[in-house]
Amino acid sequence: MKRTTIVFAVLIMILIQTISYGIVEDMDYIDVKIGKTYEALERVRVSTDSIMAIYQKNDKEDPLMELPGDTMYISMSLGRSDEIDVYDDSNTYVTTLPANGTVLFGAEYGQDNFIGVDGKEYRGYITFIGNRNGLYVINHLGIESYLYGVVPKEIPSLSSEEALKAQAVAARSYAYSTMNKHINEGFNVCDTTHCQVYGGYEAEQPTTNRAVDETRGLVAEYDGLIASTVFHSSSGGHTESSENVWGGRVPYLVAVDDPYSLNTTNSNWEVSMDSDSLNQKLLSGGIDIGEVISIDIKEKTESGRVVELLINGSSGSAELSGEKFRSLIGTTTIKSTLFSLGDNSDTGNGGNNVIYAASERRIQILEGDRGQISIISDDGRVRSYSDESITVVGDRGVSTYETPETVDISRGNVVISGRGFGHGIGMSQYGAIEMAKQGFDFEEILEHYYTGIEITKY
Repeated sequence: MKRTTIVFAVLIMILIQTISYGIVEDMDYIDVKIGKTYEALERVRVSTDSIMAIYQKNDKEDPLMELPGDTMYISMSLGRSDEIDVYDDSNTYVTTLPANGTVLFGAEYGQDNFIGVDGKEYRGYITFIGNRNGLYVINHLGIESYLYGVVPKEIPSLSSEEALKAQAVAARSYAYSTMNKHINEGFNVCDTTHCQVYGGYEAEQPTTNRAVDETRGLVAEYDGLIASTVFHSSSGGHTESSENVWGGRVPYLVAVDDPYSLNTTNSNWEVSMDSDSLNQKLLSGGIDIGEVISIDIKEKTESGRVVELLINGSSGSAELSGEKFRSLIGTTTIKSTLFSLGDNSDTGNGGNNVIYAASERRIQILEGDRGQISIISDDGRVRSYSDESITVVGDRGVSTYETPETVDISRGNVVISGRGFGHGIGMSQYGAIEMAKQGFDFEEILEHYYTGIEITKY
């Protein structure tokens, strides 16, 4: 009876002091939604290696109370999304607490210990937010501890030291600049690619932890504000300006030449799709234009990324952005919008005015399938050329050939040849790895990819 009275008093105190979601006010901490959303009556197993206690978010020094054991099971209260019921390891009811993110579960000795959620370990504390969608599990921990679980999920942990440091600073800056991304849901960021991939304690590696420690507190700033340092896997040789992909200009996210991303992982790729597969992908995405007949790339950026394309079908046509087309087909299939189209059908053109050239991986006819033309000058430099026409001086005089990038797939497959992986904005991770190999330090890497930024202590 005595313990029940204490628990009830504690609950009343918490309910009086915490009315709304417990969003992180201390910028040294972050709230990360982890794992799945739990349905009503579905229980979450929370465990520690020592005595478990509960804390208030605004006072993590002293626990409110110890819990009876090192393992608890939590679920939403029956018929209530704003409360959670707590049970011990023997399925005995312990208490009811608010599900608003203000009550923390953790080891008695604080955030230096670990806490498990259904067998997966995390640093810091665990709290819960209930709503009509279900029960969110939130990992409340220090920013630097959060980065321990982010950096190895975003870049290979055996990469060069300076590349890992560049990733650590980029991840830290991005975390601070996106603190309000999920503010209306009661937490700061999620653990997926929508924010940054976060794997908790089990994802940590000594090399990436060291990179976080050696750059502790360092961020990229532009004009006195922390920069939103987005990054991607590989640029394919040239990064992209933000306005060409997302529609808004950001002064430090402008296109730069990126030779460091050439001849690296995903710097070149090619996929082949038959018309049936393409039809099904489009239909699944809500685009019903009958059997696809042809695809016409209408506009590209200066770096060669597809801005807009037109898909013609037997019962209509659809204009799509390059990003929309990529998402419909699959972002791991069409790895970037830096692509060209071709086909495997017989061109059957035997005229004398046809120009043949080596285009990327194959020999092709320029007229009707432009692709990417490489020109080697007398100084040995390779320059890319892609335009809507090409003028040639030959033994018959000057001729201009139209080279629209349109492919007829009604008789076969469409071959999509591309470069790079990801949206192409900001830092290329494989480019950063190559820059580090060539002797650049992490600040030089970041300043190459984010124009005009400064590295400062936050």
